[in-house]
Amino acid sequence: MKTKEITRIALMVSIIIVLGFFPPIPISLLPVPIVIQNAGIMLCGLLLGKKNGTIAVLLFLLLVALGLPILAGGRGGLAVFFNITAGYIYAYPFSVFLIGWVSEKFNVKNQHLGYGFIITFVFGALFIDICGAIGVSVLSGVGLLQSLTGSLAFIPGDAIKAFVAALIAQRLSKMLT
Repeated sequence: MKTKEITRIALMVSIIIVLGFFPPIPISLLPVPIVIQNAGIMLCGLLLGKKNGTIAVLLFLLLVALGLPILAGGRGGLAVFFNITAGYIYAYPFSVFLIGWVSEKFNVKNQHLGYGFIITFVFGALFIDICGAIGVSVLSGVGLLQSLTGSLAFIPGDAIKAFVAALIAQRLSKMLT
């Protein structure tokens, strides 16, 4: 692995950590808050691709597991991998891989902004929301349909996060090449 790749991975981990400093916004439909941090996860897949993006997110999750309070709301430690938000957290590396894989396959960096948005929204926002809803259903005893319905509250904000991530990635990818 080249120094340039290691530096980009470290910078992306830092961005994800900084986005975790934004306080979570509680909603009444689910026991899961709205967070900005997953925008960094989406951006990671677009900027770093499937391999380095996944490495960056796994490194971030390792830091969380070691107890650093870097998840939104100042959470960290092994307990977060077994609580109500675990489905969302487990979806992060798979989401980054999918975003990176699809964006590499269709060469999104040289395409219209809409392609990056669609890929980020489907394989980032929707994928994370569905996995998270499944996790909420399993860990809380709430029915899957009710959990998925509650997750609809995340869609408007996630659409904005996916658009911003695609926009930033499009602008930065021109500078990073």
